[in-house]
Amino acid sequence: MGVVLVHEEFSTREIWPLECPHCRHVWQEEYLVRHLTDGRGRDIVLWLRSGVLVQPPWAGANCPGCGRGDARAFPAGHRPRYTALPLAPTPAAFGPEPVTESGSVPVPNSRYPYRWTQPVLIYALLGIVFLLFTSFEVVEFVVRHH
Repeated sequence: MGVVLVHEEFSTREIWPLECPHCRHVWQEEYLVRHLTDGRGRDIVLWLRSGVLVQPPWAGANCPGCGRGDARAFPAGHRPRYTALPLAPTPAAFGPEPVTESGSVPVPNSRYPYRWTQPVLIYALLGIVFLLFTSFEVVEFVVRHH
């Protein structure tokens, strides 16, 4: 396999809104998108953040709130549920963990604790309805037979 020459066509800056399905944290990330053409005429798209080559936003970005890697990306210009979205911090360079003044490694952001998600609430509601229904049936049975 030889060297393939690529020619840059154009670059764009895109801001993508993202939402974590686990903790419902919403944020934005800014990308530099480079559109290239190789020697055979095929299009190549490179996604960069702070000069670092990264995966596209829909490939599972990490949530800055809870750290999970299954965040959902929305099309550029679309804002999920909120109007003011903070930009996510730029990726850190490779190397040792930063140390605070006290000499300890900083604790991950715990500002976004686990919140009840919709499926859990639906199951809880169904369980409550089931318990109420069965308790009325038991009371009716006891009243009838005593």
